[in-house]
Amino acid sequence: MKRHIILSAFLLAISSVLTAYAAKVVNRTIATVNGDAILLSEFEKNWVAFQEQQKGLLPSDKMNQEWQKETKRRILEQMIDDKILLQQAKKSKVRVSKREQENGILQIKLRFLPKSAQQDMQSILQRQMESRSPEEQAAGPDLIAAWSELAKINKRAVSDVEDKFYEELKKEGLSKRKFEDRIRDQLRVVQLTNEEVRSRTKKPSKEEIEILFNQILLIMQGKKPKNISEQETADLESMSKFFAAQTGERVRARHILVRVPKDASFKDKSAASRKIKSILKKIKGGADFAEMAEKNSDDKASAERGGDLGAFARGMMVPSFEKAAFDLAVGEVSDVVETDFGYHIIKVEEKRAASKLRLDDVKNDLADYLFRSQAQKIYENYIKELRKSASIKININLDELK
Repeated sequence: MKRHIILSAFLLAISSVLTAYAAKVVNRTIATVNGDAILLSEFEKNWVAFQEQQKGLLPSDKMNQEWQKETKRRILEQMIDDKILLQQAKKSKVRVSKREQENGILQIKLRFLPKSAQQDMQSILQRQMESRSPEEQAAGPDLIAAWSELAKINKRAVSDVEDKFYEELKKEGLSKRKFEDRIRDQLRVVQLTNEEVRSRTKKPSKEEIEILFNQILLIMQGKKPKNISEQETADLESMSKFFAAQTGERVRARHILVRVPKDASFKDKSAASRKIKSILKKIKGGADFAEMAEKNSDDKASAERGGDLGAFARGMMVPSFEKAAFDLAVGEVSDVVETDFGYHIIKVEEKRAASKLRLDDVKNDLADYLFRSQAQKIYENYIKELRKSASIKININLDELK
C-alpha cells in the first residue's frame, strides 16, 4: 500500500459503523507532530474504515497479523504526514474558497445517494461537461449546480440524503461548523500538495516515453528490462497485460446464461440443462438470439443488451467460455457451453485480428504514467523534506493497536 494523499480521506469517515466502534475506545494521545496530538480514537476510525474498504478486495487469509501490523504502521505514518501537511498549509496561508468547500462537502453527500439518484447525477454531470468549453472542463464539474438540478428532478432523494448526512454527523459528535472546518483543512492540504508537486513535475521527454515503450515491448516478449525496481516491474507488467489485451485478437459476442451453481444438485443441473437445450433448439429453429437472451438469460446486465458482452481478448473470460468463443466463426452459434457460472449459448458477432503495438497509439498513456510516477516521487520527497524539520513523537507500540 503506497503512501499518498488519498489516505487523507480517512479523516473524513463519517459512517455509523465507525461511530459505534469509536464509542468503545478509551481516548489517548498516541503521537504528536510539532505538539499537535494524534488520538487513539482517530487512528481506530481510520483502521476500521480501511478494513471495511479492503473487504472483498483482499482474500481474508492475506489480512493476517503481519499484514495488519504493517498496514497499521502505514496508516499511522500517513496520519503523521497529514498533520505535517496541514501545519504547512496553515503556515503557507493556503486558502480555500467557499465554493471549493461546498464542492468538497457535496462529494461526501454524494456517497449517501441511492443508486437511481447516482445515475441521475452522472447524467447531469455528463450533460454539464459536454456543454462546457475545454477550459471550463479542465476546471472540473460544478457539483453545486448539478446538485441544485438534481434537487429539482429528484427532490425526495436529495432531502433524504441531507437527513442522513446530518444524522451521521450527529452520531459522530460533529457540528456542521466542525465538519466544514475539517473539509476546509483537507482541501487546504490537497491544494498545497498539488501546488508543490505541480511546480516540480516536468513533462516527460520523447526519449523517456520511447524508453518506457521499449521496456513494455520486452515484457510482452517475456523478457525483463534491466535496472528497474520491483515496483516499476509490476507497473510495466500491468501495462503490458493491458496493451496485450488491446492489441491481441478480440471477439465481440453475445451469450445466454442459465445460471446453476457448480455444486448444485443433480436435479437442479438437469433442470438447467433442459432449459438451455430448449433455448438452443429455438435459436437453431430461427428464433432471434438477442430476443431470446433478453427474455431468458440469467445474466441480467447483458440480457438488457440482447446478451451483448462487448469485445474481449484472450484471458478475459473463463477458459471454457473463451475457447468456445474464439473457435466460432462470425455469425456462428455454439452448442451448450458449461462453466462454473452455469450453462451458456454463445454467438460471435465480430472478430478482430491481433495488431502490432505502435508507439503513436499509446504515447499519451505512457506520458501520463511517467508524469504520475514522477509526481508520486516528488510528493514523497516533499514529505521527507517537511519531516526533517518536524518534531514527531510516537507514544505507542504498534503491537498495542487492536
